[in-house]
Amino acid sequence: MNKNIVTLKDLFIGGKMIAFIKGNRSVNSKNISRKKKSFEKFGMNLVPLMYVDGQKAVNDGCTLVHPITKEDIPDEEASKYVAIVEGQHRYTTAEETGLDEEKLFLYECYSNENTKEILSETNTITDPWSGADYANGAALFNPQNELAKFTKELADLGYPTTTIGYIACFAPGKLGKTAYCNLIAGKEIKTDYNLERAKYFLDAARTKFDNSFIAKRYLITVVADLSTEHGYKLVCDALKQMPDAIVKRVLEAKSEEKQSILKMTLESLLNK
Repeated sequence: MNKNIVTLKDLFIGGKMIAFIKGNRSVNSKNISRKKKSFEKFGMNLVPLMYVDGQKAVNDGCTLVHPITKEDIPDEEASKYVAIVEGQHRYTTAEETGLDEEKLFLYECYSNENTKEILSETNTITDPWSGADYANGAALFNPQNELAKFTKELADLGYPTTTIGYIACFAPGKLGKTAYCNLIAGKEIKTDYNLERAKYFLDAARTKFDNSFIAKRYLITVVADLSTEHGYKLVCDALKQMPDAIVKRVLEAKSEEKQSILKMTLESLLNK
């Protein structure tokens, strides 16, 4: 297939169908609304969608899915498809608005790099993913990776990636976009994380607080700070002894007071 800009109709005439790649970002309704306004104004997509050959995507370890139903496409049928790596929202908008097939423009990616690498780059540079997209993508592309599974589990519970990273590393800012992109691309993660410690913290925290509170970082910030002196197991064990009256006080306190109450209480329990 050549690298020229083509229309959707050209692809259909050539016998190709459109697929998305499993693990790529979820289609967001707000983005669709913005794209619709642009399509209505110009009657076409101003920026071409980028795709790779479906067989290449599968050879690179990706799974193709139907762009509308999101059902998996059998690997043996991959050659019948091209896979969108940048432009899912524009394609979905075109489908929803009934855009003329001759007015939707696409081009084949010029790079011969692994499709996962291409996805990682396009979603970091051209139109960045949200935090949950990174966590979900990492898990879908690396389902056996324990860190990827851990981040997805918390993301599914509504934890922001900043808190997930704090819990995994007991420090802020160490598990960011670069680390997630490396996971998506199947690379080794050099971030200093400890899942045994993270799970120990979560088990203790959940004896006193629900996930919506734990996700807000007040608790992990205090526990991680105290752990540098006392060790995480002692701090987490102290957390499990926190009186219910104090838990209620923390939940009802103003945002700027929550951490100080938590720290004062845990220090008191640790010094018993």
